Amino acid sequence: MVYQSIQREPLDERLDRVFAALAHPARREVLRVAATSPAPITMSELADGTGMSPQLLNKHAAALEQAGLVSRVARGRERRVTVDASAMDEALDWMNRARAFWGGALDSLGAYAEALDKEQP
Repeated sequence: MVYQSIQREPLDERLDRVFAALAHPARREVLRVAATSPAPITMSELADGTGMSPQLLNKHAAALEQAGLVSRVARGRERRVTVDASAMDEALDWMNRARAFWGGALDSLGAYAEALDKEQP
């Protein structure tokens, strides 16, 4: 049996795009409004919900789409936006691993500092 390898970009590059997209407050607002919509939201509804001009919204939505955080689908003259949680899940997994590492390291450092304090008169 022959398996085809699926070309997928490295996790670091995907995470870089997710964190860069989330670093901008306007993009976080676009995600917040889109995520609270019960169905795919139109770009015009998203512009109304965020108070952004269509041009600015398009720029931010494109960055979110490149990061894999949203998908945009054209239906007739409208473009609908849907939040895609898979990219966010990868970022959360990375943050949880980092928290576990640093949490344990900081706990050890704290215990060491307390031990030093107890040794000194």
